[in-house]
Amino acid sequence: MIIQKIKFIGLTALVGMISACGSIKPEAPATANHIVPAKPMPAIASTINVPIKVDLKSYIKLADQSFDKDFTGSDRPCSGLRYQYKLKREPIQLTGKGKTVFLGLDIAYGFSGEYCAACVFDNCVTPPIPFSCGWGDETLRKAKVKLQSDIELTSNYRIKSNTSFTDLTPIDPCRVTFANININDVLVKQLKPELGKFAKIIDAEIAKQDLKPYILPVWKAFQDDIQIPYTGYLRFQPQSLSVSEINMAGSVLNFNIGITATPSIQSSPWNKPSTPLPNLSPYKKGSGFEVYTDLRLDYDSLSKQLFEMMKTESFAMGKDKINITALRLFPAGEKLGIEMGFAGTKKGVFFLLGSPKFDNAKNVLALKNVEYDLSTKNVLIKAAKWMLDETIRKKLESQMVFDMSDLVNLTKKSINESLNQTMGNGIKTQGKLKSLELVDWSLQKDAIWVRAKTLGDIGVIVE
Repeated sequence: MIIQKIKFIGLTALVGMISACGSIKPEAPATANHIVPAKPMPAIASTINVPIKVDLKSYIKLADQSFDKDFTGSDRPCSGLRYQYKLKREPIQLTGKGKTVFLGLDIAYGFSGEYCAACVFDNCVTPPIPFSCGWGDETLRKAKVKLQSDIELTSNYRIKSNTSFTDLTPIDPCRVTFANININDVLVKQLKPELGKFAKIIDAEIAKQDLKPYILPVWKAFQDDIQIPYTGYLRFQPQSLSVSEINMAGSVLNFNIGITATPSIQSSPWNKPSTPLPNLSPYKKGSGFEVYTDLRLDYDSLSKQLFEMMKTESFAMGKDKINITALRLFPAGEKLGIEMGFAGTKKGVFFLLGSPKFDNAKNVLALKNVEYDLSTKNVLIKAAKWMLDETIRKKLESQMVFDMSDLVNLTKKSINESLNQTMGNGIKTQGKLKSLELVDWSLQKDAIWVRAKTLGDIGVIVE
Protein backbone atom coordinates (compact mmCIF):
# COMPACT_ATOMS: atom_id res chain seq x y z
CA MET A 1 0.00 0.00 0.00
CA ILE A 2 2.84 2.39 0.94
CA ILE A 3 4.79 1.39 -2.15
CA GLN A 4 1.75 2.20 -4.39
CA LYS A 5 1.38 5.64 -2.76
CA ILE A 6 5.05 6.45 -3.38
CA LYS A 7 4.69 5.39 -6.99
CA PHE A 8 1.60 7.63 -7.40
CA ILE A 9 3.39 10.66 -5.94
CA GLY A 10 6.33 10.08 -8.26
CA LEU A 11 4.06 9.87 -11.31
CA THR A 12 2.32 13.09 -10.34
CA ALA A 13 5.64 14.88 -9.97
CA LEU A 14 6.79 13.56 -13.33
CA VAL A 15 3.61 14.82 -15.02
CA GLY A 16 4.13 18.18 -13.33
CA MET A 17 7.67 18.42 -14.62
CA ILE A 18 6.58 17.53 -18.13
CA SER A 19 3.83 20.18 -17.97
CA ALA A 20 6.30 22.75 -16.74
CA CYS A 21 8.62 22.07 -19.61
CA GLY A 22 5.89 21.84 -22.29
CA SER A 23 4.64 24.73 -24.45
CA ILE A 24 1.31 26.48 -23.91
CA LYS A 25 -0.58 26.34 -27.19
CA PRO A 26 -4.27 27.20 -26.88
CA GLU A 27 -6.54 27.13 -29.88
CA ALA A 28 -7.08 30.40 -31.80
CA PRO A 29 -10.26 32.38 -30.99
CA ALA A 30 -13.42 31.04 -32.57
CA THR A 31 -13.84 34.40 -34.35
CA ALA A 32 -10.28 34.48 -35.76
CA ASN A 33 -10.15 35.90 -39.30
CA HIS A 34 -13.89 36.52 -39.27
CA ILE A 35 -14.56 39.75 -41.22
CA VAL A 36 -17.46 42.08 -40.45
CA PRO A 37 -18.32 44.07 -43.63
CA ALA A 38 -17.36 47.73 -43.40
CA LYS A 39 -20.18 50.23 -43.06
CA PRO A 40 -21.06 52.12 -46.26
CA MET A 41 -19.11 55.33 -46.65
CA PRO A 42 -21.34 58.32 -45.75
CA ALA A 43 -21.91 60.72 -48.64
CA ILE A 44 -22.83 64.12 -47.19
CA ALA A 45 -24.29 66.77 -49.48
CA SER A 46 -22.13 69.89 -49.53
CA THR A 47 -22.50 73.17 -51.39
CA ILE A 48 -19.42 74.67 -53.01
CA ASN A 49 -19.26 78.30 -54.16
CA VAL A 50 -17.96 79.08 -57.63
CA PRO A 51 -17.55 82.81 -58.31
CA ILE A 52 -18.23 83.72 -61.94
CA LYS A 53 -17.25 86.99 -63.63
CA VAL A 54 -18.70 88.08 -66.98
CA ASP A 55 -17.59 91.32 -68.61
CA LEU A 56 -20.55 92.85 -70.46
CA LYS A 57 -18.41 95.29 -72.48
CA SER A 58 -18.27 93.09 -75.57
CA TYR A 59 -22.06 92.68 -75.68
CA ILE A 60 -22.73 96.38 -75.17
CA LYS A 61 -20.16 97.08 -77.90
CA LEU A 62 -22.16 94.92 -80.32
CA ALA A 63 -25.29 96.87 -79.43
CA ASP A 64 -23.36 100.11 -79.92
CA GLN A 65 -22.30 99.02 -83.42
CA SER A 66 -25.94 98.34 -84.32
CA PHE A 67 -27.10 101.82 -83.30
CA ASP A 68 -26.69 104.89 -85.54
CA LYS A 69 -24.07 107.44 -84.63
CA ASP A 70 -25.74 110.42 -86.39
CA PHE A 71 -29.37 111.54 -86.32
CA THR A 72 -31.28 114.29 -88.11
CA GLY A 73 -34.92 115.22 -88.09
CA SER A 74 -37.42 118.05 -88.39
CA ASP A 75 -40.92 119.14 -87.51
CA ARG A 76 -42.72 121.95 -89.38
CA PRO A 77 -46.26 122.52 -88.07
CA CYS A 78 -48.30 125.43 -89.44
CA SER A 79 -48.11 127.25 -86.14
CA GLY A 80 -45.88 126.88 -83.15
CA LEU A 81 -42.29 125.71 -83.18
CA ARG A 82 -40.83 124.76 -86.54
CA TYR A 83 -37.36 123.23 -86.40
CA GLN A 84 -34.76 120.90 -87.72
CA TYR A 85 -32.05 119.25 -85.67
CA LYS A 86 -28.85 117.21 -85.96
CA LEU A 87 -27.24 115.00 -83.36
CA LYS A 88 -24.04 113.02 -83.01
CA ARG A 89 -23.32 110.48 -80.28
CA GLU A 90 -20.21 108.96 -78.74
CA PRO A 91 -19.77 105.25 -77.89
CA ILE A 92 -21.79 103.86 -75.02
CA GLN A 93 -20.33 104.10 -71.55
CA LEU A 94 -21.04 101.20 -69.23
CA THR A 95 -20.98 100.79 -65.47
CA GLY A 96 -23.06 98.92 -62.96
CA LYS A 97 -23.90 98.41 -59.33
CA GLY A 98 -25.91 95.67 -57.71
CA LYS A 99 -28.49 94.34 -60.16
CA THR A 100 -28.50 97.46 -62.32
CA VAL A 101 -26.46 98.39 -65.39
CA PHE A 102 -26.08 102.10 -66.08
CA LEU A 103 -25.49 103.18 -69.67
CA GLY A 104 -24.36 106.64 -70.70
CA LEU A 105 -24.27 108.42 -74.07
CA ASP A 106 -22.44 111.69 -74.65
CA ILE A 107 -24.27 113.58 -77.40
CA ALA A 108 -23.67 116.79 -79.36
CA TYR A 109 -26.66 118.48 -80.99
CA GLY A 110 -27.86 121.57 -82.77
CA PHE A 111 -31.25 123.16 -83.62
CA SER A 112 -32.40 125.67 -86.19
CA GLY A 113 -35.94 126.93 -86.69
CA GLU A 114 -38.56 129.59 -86.10
CA TYR A 115 -41.63 130.22 -84.02
CA CYS A 116 -44.94 131.08 -85.71
CA ALA A 117 -47.58 132.53 -83.36
CA ALA A 118 -50.50 132.26 -85.87
CA CYS A 119 -50.96 130.39 -89.12
CA VAL A 120 -53.72 130.41 -91.77
CA PHE A 121 -53.75 127.98 -94.69
CA ASP A 122 -50.16 127.00 -94.07
CA ASN A 123 -49.05 130.61 -94.02
CA CYS A 124 -47.63 132.28 -90.94
CA VAL A 125 -49.70 135.51 -90.54
CA THR A 126 -47.37 136.91 -87.91
CA PRO A 127 -43.69 137.55 -88.39
CA PRO A 128 -41.93 134.27 -87.42
CA ILE A 129 -39.27 134.50 -84.73
CA PRO A 130 -36.12 132.69 -85.87
CA PHE A 131 -33.74 130.86 -83.53
CA SER A 132 -30.70 128.60 -83.70
CA CYS A 133 -28.59 126.71 -81.20
CA GLY A 134 -25.42 124.84 -82.13
CA TRP A 135 -26.14 125.43 -85.82
CA GLY A 136 -24.05 126.76 -88.67
CA ASP A 137 -20.81 128.13 -87.30
CA GLU A 138 -21.94 127.60 -83.74
CA THR A 139 -20.40 124.84 -81.66
CA LEU A 140 -22.65 121.85 -81.12
CA ARG A 141 -24.21 121.80 -77.68
CA LYS A 142 -23.53 118.86 -75.39
CA ALA A 143 -25.71 116.67 -73.22
CA LYS A 144 -25.62 113.40 -71.33
CA VAL A 145 -28.18 110.69 -72.02
CA LYS A 146 -28.72 108.00 -69.38
CA LEU A 147 -30.28 104.58 -69.73
CA GLN A 148 -30.73 101.87 -67.15
CA SER A 149 -30.91 98.06 -67.42
CA ASP A 150 -32.28 95.84 -64.71
CA ILE A 151 -30.80 92.37 -65.18
CA GLU A 152 -31.41 88.87 -63.88
CA LEU A 153 -30.27 85.33 -64.64
CA THR A 154 -32.69 82.75 -65.96
CA SER A 155 -32.75 79.01 -65.21
CA ASN A 156 -31.40 78.20 -68.68
CA TYR A 157 -28.17 80.15 -68.06
CA ARG A 158 -29.18 83.30 -69.93
CA ILE A 159 -29.15 86.96 -68.89
CA LYS A 160 -32.43 88.85 -69.09
CA SER A 161 -32.39 92.65 -69.13
CA ASN A 162 -34.98 95.41 -69.23
CA THR A 163 -33.45 98.65 -70.54
CA SER A 164 -35.14 102.04 -70.47
CA PHE A 165 -34.35 105.77 -70.89
CA THR A 166 -34.03 107.59 -67.58
CA ASP A 167 -32.61 111.10 -68.10
CA LEU A 168 -31.12 113.72 -70.40
CA THR A 169 -28.86 116.28 -68.74
CA PRO A 170 -27.69 119.31 -70.82
CA ILE A 171 -24.06 120.24 -70.34
CA ASP A 172 -24.33 123.61 -72.10
CA PRO A 173 -28.08 123.89 -72.79
CA CYS A 174 -29.76 125.91 -75.52
CA ARG A 175 -31.36 129.04 -74.09
CA VAL A 176 -34.44 129.06 -76.34
CA THR A 177 -37.39 129.45 -73.99
CA PHE A 178 -39.81 131.82 -75.70
CA ALA A 179 -43.51 131.05 -75.67
CA ASN A 180 -42.87 128.77 -72.68
CA ILE A 181 -41.12 126.26 -74.94
CA ASN A 182 -38.05 124.45 -73.57
CA ILE A 183 -35.92 123.27 -76.47
CA ASN A 184 -34.50 120.48 -74.32
CA ASP A 185 -37.98 119.01 -73.92
CA VAL A 186 -38.20 119.02 -77.71
CA LEU A 187 -34.89 117.18 -77.91
CA VAL A 188 -36.07 114.51 -75.46
CA LYS A 189 -39.28 114.11 -77.47
CA GLN A 190 -37.28 113.48 -80.62
CA LEU A 191 -34.78 111.14 -78.94
CA LYS A 192 -37.17 108.94 -77.01
CA PRO A 193 -38.34 106.81 -79.96
CA GLU A 194 -34.73 106.28 -81.06
CA LEU A 195 -33.60 105.46 -77.54
CA GLY A 196 -36.49 103.02 -77.25
CA LYS A 197 -35.13 101.19 -80.30
CA PHE A 198 -31.66 101.30 -78.80
CA ALA A 199 -32.91 99.79 -75.53
CA LYS A 200 -34.39 96.86 -77.46
CA ILE A 201 -31.09 96.36 -79.29
CA ILE A 202 -29.24 96.28 -75.96
CA ASP A 203 -31.69 93.77 -74.48
CA ALA A 204 -31.42 91.59 -77.57
CA GLU A 205 -27.61 91.55 -77.45
CA ILE A 206 -27.52 90.80 -73.72
CA ALA A 207 -30.08 88.00 -74.21
CA LYS A 208 -27.62 86.34 -76.59
CA GLN A 209 -25.21 85.92 -73.68
CA ASP A 210 -25.04 82.22 -72.80
CA LEU A 211 -23.36 81.54 -69.46
CA LYS A 212 -22.92 77.83 -70.13
CA PRO A 213 -19.41 78.27 -71.58
CA TYR A 214 -18.40 79.80 -68.23
CA ILE A 215 -20.05 77.12 -66.08
CA LEU A 216 -19.78 73.91 -68.12
CA PRO A 217 -15.99 73.56 -67.68
CA VAL A 218 -16.45 73.84 -63.90
CA TRP A 219 -19.23 71.23 -63.95
CA LYS A 220 -17.05 68.87 -65.97
CA ALA A 221 -13.96 69.48 -63.85
CA PHE A 222 -15.89 68.61 -60.69
CA GLN A 223 -16.61 65.20 -62.20
CA ASP A 224 -12.93 64.39 -62.64
CA ASP A 225 -10.99 62.37 -60.09
CA ILE A 226 -8.59 64.27 -57.85
CA GLN A 227 -5.82 61.98 -56.71
CA ILE A 228 -4.82 62.40 -53.06
CA PRO A 229 -1.47 60.67 -52.48
CA TYR A 230 -1.51 57.97 -49.80
CA THR A 231 -5.28 58.35 -49.44
CA GLY A 232 -7.21 57.67 -52.64
CA TYR A 233 -9.27 59.48 -55.27
CA LEU A 234 -11.58 62.36 -54.43
CA ARG A 235 -14.60 62.93 -56.64
CA PHE A 236 -17.06 65.73 -55.91
CA GLN A 237 -20.01 64.11 -57.68
CA PRO A 238 -22.02 67.31 -58.37
CA GLN A 239 -25.79 66.93 -58.21
CA SER A 240 -27.28 70.38 -58.87
CA LEU A 241 -26.44 74.02 -59.58
CA SER A 242 -27.88 77.20 -58.15
CA VAL A 243 -27.18 80.86 -58.78
CA SER A 244 -26.85 83.77 -56.37
CA GLU A 245 -28.03 87.35 -56.73
CA ILE A 246 -26.23 89.37 -59.40
CA ASN A 247 -23.75 92.02 -58.37
CA MET A 248 -22.47 94.46 -60.97
CA ALA A 249 -19.09 96.10 -60.41
CA GLY A 250 -18.18 98.44 -63.23
CA SER A 251 -18.70 96.52 -66.46
CA VAL A 252 -18.28 93.12 -64.78
CA LEU A 253 -21.22 90.96 -63.85
CA ASN A 254 -20.44 88.97 -60.68
CA PHE A 255 -22.40 86.08 -59.25
CA ASN A 256 -21.83 82.81 -57.47
CA ILE A 257 -22.76 79.39 -58.68
CA GLY A 258 -23.58 77.00 -55.85
CA ILE A 259 -22.64 73.42 -56.73
CA THR A 260 -24.39 70.91 -54.49
CA ALA A 261 -22.28 67.78 -54.46
CA THR A 262 -21.67 64.61 -52.46
CA PRO A 263 -17.86 64.47 -52.35
CA SER A 264 -16.37 61.07 -51.56
CA ILE A 265 -12.97 59.41 -51.49
CA GLN A 266 -12.27 55.85 -52.51
CA SER A 267 -9.08 53.89 -52.88
CA SER A 268 -9.32 53.29 -56.66
CA PRO A 269 -10.26 55.54 -59.62
CA TRP A 270 -13.99 56.10 -59.97
CA ASN A 271 -14.39 55.32 -63.70
CA LYS A 272 -17.80 56.94 -63.55
CA PRO A 273 -19.51 58.63 -66.54
CA SER A 274 -20.15 62.37 -66.41
CA THR A 275 -23.63 63.81 -66.07
CA PRO A 276 -25.02 66.65 -68.23
CA LEU A 277 -25.36 70.21 -67.00
CA PRO A 278 -28.72 70.61 -65.17
CA ASN A 279 -30.98 73.66 -65.10
CA LEU A 280 -30.38 76.17 -62.33
CA SER A 281 -32.06 75.65 -58.97
CA PRO A 282 -32.81 78.16 -56.17
CA TYR A 283 -29.56 79.41 -54.71
CA LYS A 284 -27.84 77.63 -51.83
CA LYS A 285 -24.93 79.36 -50.20
CA GLY A 286 -21.70 77.44 -49.88
CA SER A 287 -21.32 75.60 -46.58
CA GLY A 288 -17.95 73.89 -47.02
CA PHE A 289 -17.58 70.16 -47.45
CA GLU A 290 -17.75 67.06 -45.31
CA VAL A 291 -15.95 64.04 -46.73
CA TYR A 292 -15.24 60.63 -45.25
CA THR A 293 -12.31 58.42 -46.12
CA ASP A 294 -10.80 55.19 -44.80
CA LEU A 295 -7.17 55.17 -43.70
CA ARG A 296 -5.40 51.80 -43.76
CA LEU A 297 -3.35 50.51 -40.86
CA ASP A 298 -1.74 47.29 -42.09
CA TYR A 299 -1.63 44.50 -39.51
CA ASP A 300 1.97 43.64 -40.43
CA SER A 301 3.22 47.18 -39.81
CA LEU A 302 1.23 47.55 -36.60
CA SER A 303 2.45 44.18 -35.37
CA LYS A 304 6.07 45.22 -35.88
CA GLN A 305 5.41 48.57 -34.17
CA LEU A 306 3.90 46.89 -31.12
CA PHE A 307 6.54 44.20 -30.92
CA GLU A 308 9.36 46.76 -30.96
CA MET A 309 7.78 48.42 -27.93
CA MET A 310 7.08 45.21 -26.03
CA LYS A 311 10.05 42.94 -26.79
CA THR A 312 12.20 44.41 -24.03
CA GLU A 313 9.44 44.33 -21.42
CA SER A 314 9.13 41.63 -18.75
CA PHE A 315 5.77 40.61 -17.37
CA ALA A 316 6.25 39.15 -13.89
CA MET A 317 4.28 37.88 -10.95
CA GLY A 318 6.48 36.91 -8.03
CA LYS A 319 9.24 34.56 -9.18
CA ASP A 320 7.45 33.86 -12.48
CA LYS A 321 7.98 36.02 -15.53
CA ILE A 322 7.72 35.99 -19.31
CA ASN A 323 9.04 38.05 -22.22
CA ILE A 324 7.26 38.61 -25.53
CA THR A 325 9.05 36.85 -28.40
CA ALA A 326 6.56 37.36 -31.26
CA LEU A 327 3.39 39.30 -31.98
CA ARG A 328 0.77 39.10 -34.71
CA LEU A 329 -2.48 41.04 -35.17
CA PHE A 330 -5.51 39.63 -36.95
CA PRO A 331 -9.23 40.36 -37.36
CA ALA A 332 -11.60 38.57 -35.02
CA GLY A 333 -15.09 39.73 -35.87
CA GLU A 334 -15.76 43.01 -34.09
CA LYS A 335 -12.55 42.76 -32.04
CA LEU A 336 -8.87 42.85 -32.87
CA GLY A 337 -7.04 39.62 -32.13
CA ILE A 338 -3.47 39.53 -30.81
CA GLU A 339 -1.38 36.37 -30.95
CA MET A 340 1.65 36.63 -28.67
CA GLY A 341 4.61 34.30 -28.48
CA PHE A 342 6.38 34.29 -25.12
CA ALA A 343 9.21 32.62 -23.21
CA GLY A 344 10.39 32.58 -19.62
CA THR A 345 9.01 30.58 -16.72
CA LYS A 346 6.58 29.36 -19.33
CA LYS A 347 6.75 29.46 -23.10
CA GLY A 348 4.29 29.19 -25.92
CA VAL A 349 1.55 31.46 -27.32
CA PHE A 350 -1.60 33.07 -26.03
CA PHE A 351 -4.42 35.03 -27.64
CA LEU A 352 -5.92 38.35 -26.57
CA LEU A 353 -8.95 40.26 -27.88
CA GLY A 354 -9.42 44.03 -27.67
CA SER A 355 -11.46 46.91 -29.06
CA PRO A 356 -9.79 49.86 -30.87
CA LYS A 357 -10.49 53.31 -29.37
CA PHE A 358 -9.36 56.70 -30.72
CA ASP A 359 -7.83 59.70 -29.01
CA ASN A 360 -8.09 62.44 -31.64
CA ALA A 361 -6.26 64.95 -29.46
CA LYS A 362 -3.16 62.73 -29.37
CA ASN A 363 -3.65 61.01 -32.75
CA VAL A 364 -3.41 57.58 -31.19
CA LEU A 365 -5.39 54.38 -31.50
CA ALA A 366 -5.36 52.25 -28.36
CA LEU A 367 -6.74 48.81 -27.61
CA LYS A 368 -9.16 48.85 -24.71
CA ASN A 369 -10.91 46.09 -22.78
CA VAL A 370 -8.06 43.73 -23.63
CA GLU A 371 -8.95 40.23 -22.41
CA TYR A 372 -7.59 36.74 -22.84
CA ASP A 373 -9.59 34.73 -25.34
CA LEU A 374 -11.70 32.02 -23.69
CA SER A 375 -9.57 29.17 -25.07
CA THR A 376 -6.37 30.83 -23.79
CA LYS A 377 -7.97 31.50 -20.42
CA ASN A 378 -8.97 27.84 -20.01
CA VAL A 379 -5.44 26.66 -20.82
CA LEU A 380 -3.76 29.21 -18.50
CA ILE A 381 -6.01 28.27 -15.60
CA LYS A 382 -4.57 24.77 -15.80
CA ALA A 383 -0.97 25.50 -16.79
CA ALA A 384 -0.03 29.06 -15.71
CA LYS A 385 -2.75 30.64 -13.65
CA TRP A 386 -0.41 33.40 -12.48
CA MET A 387 -0.46 34.84 -16.05
CA LEU A 388 -4.14 35.68 -15.57
CA ASP A 389 -3.30 38.20 -12.87
CA GLU A 390 -4.92 41.61 -13.48
CA THR A 391 -1.57 43.39 -13.11
CA ILE A 392 -0.16 41.55 -16.14
CA ARG A 393 -3.35 42.10 -18.18
CA LYS A 394 -3.33 45.84 -17.46
CA LYS A 395 0.35 46.12 -18.36
CA LEU A 396 -0.29 44.32 -21.64
CA GLU A 397 -3.20 46.66 -22.37
CA SER A 398 -1.16 49.77 -21.55
CA GLN A 399 1.43 48.78 -24.17
CA MET A 400 -1.09 48.41 -26.98
CA VAL A 401 -1.12 51.96 -28.30
CA PHE A 402 -0.60 52.86 -31.97
CA ASP A 403 0.76 56.30 -32.83
CA MET A 404 -1.12 57.57 -35.89
CA SER A 405 0.44 61.05 -36.00
CA ASP A 406 2.51 60.41 -39.12
CA LEU A 407 -0.43 58.93 -41.01
CA VAL A 408 -2.86 61.68 -39.91
CA ASN A 409 -0.40 64.49 -40.70
CA LEU A 410 0.48 62.97 -44.07
CA THR A 411 -3.22 62.63 -44.92
CA LYS A 412 -3.93 66.25 -43.92
CA LYS A 413 -1.01 67.48 -46.03
CA SER A 414 -2.07 65.42 -49.05
CA ILE A 415 -5.70 66.59 -48.86
CA ASN A 416 -4.69 70.25 -48.48
CA GLU A 417 -2.38 70.05 -51.49
CA SER A 418 -5.05 68.30 -53.56
CA LEU A 419 -7.62 71.01 -52.73
CA ASN A 420 -5.37 73.66 -54.29
CA GLN A 421 -4.56 72.91 -57.89
CA THR A 422 -5.15 73.88 -61.48
CA MET A 423 -7.75 71.68 -63.15
CA GLY A 424 -7.39 72.99 -66.72
CA ASN A 425 -9.52 75.37 -68.81
CA GLY A 426 -8.53 78.23 -66.51
CA ILE A 427 -10.16 76.56 -63.50
CA LYS A 428 -8.39 76.64 -60.16
CA THR A 429 -9.51 75.18 -56.87
CA GLN A 430 -8.68 76.92 -53.62
CA GLY A 431 -9.43 75.02 -50.47
CA LYS A 432 -8.40 74.38 -46.91
CA LEU A 433 -8.85 71.37 -44.67
CA LYS A 434 -10.25 72.56 -41.33
CA SER A 435 -10.26 69.30 -39.41
CA LEU A 436 -9.69 65.55 -39.64
CA GLU A 437 -11.35 63.40 -36.99
CA LEU A 438 -11.14 59.64 -36.55
CA VAL A 439 -14.72 58.50 -36.04
CA ASP A 440 -14.98 54.75 -36.68
CA TRP A 441 -13.06 51.60 -37.59
CA SER A 442 -13.55 48.21 -39.16
CA LEU A 443 -11.31 45.14 -39.10
CA GLN A 444 -10.68 43.90 -42.60
CA LYS A 445 -8.54 41.07 -43.93
CA ASP A 446 -5.12 42.77 -44.03
CA ALA A 447 -5.66 46.04 -42.18
CA ILE A 448 -7.64 48.12 -39.74
CA TRP A 449 -9.70 50.58 -41.75
CA VAL A 450 -9.89 53.79 -39.78
CA ARG A 451 -12.72 56.05 -40.92
CA ALA A 452 -11.83 59.73 -40.90
CA LYS A 453 -14.27 62.62 -41.18
CA THR A 454 -12.78 65.66 -42.89
CA LEU A 455 -14.28 69.15 -42.85
CA GLY A 456 -13.05 71.95 -45.05
CA ASP A 457 -13.79 74.78 -47.43
CA ILE A 458 -13.26 74.86 -51.16
CA GLY A 459 -13.93 77.42 -53.84
CA VAL A 460 -13.32 77.60 -57.54
CA ILE A 461 -11.83 80.46 -59.54
CA VAL A 462 -12.56 80.67 -63.26
CA GLU A 463 -10.00 82.76 -65.10
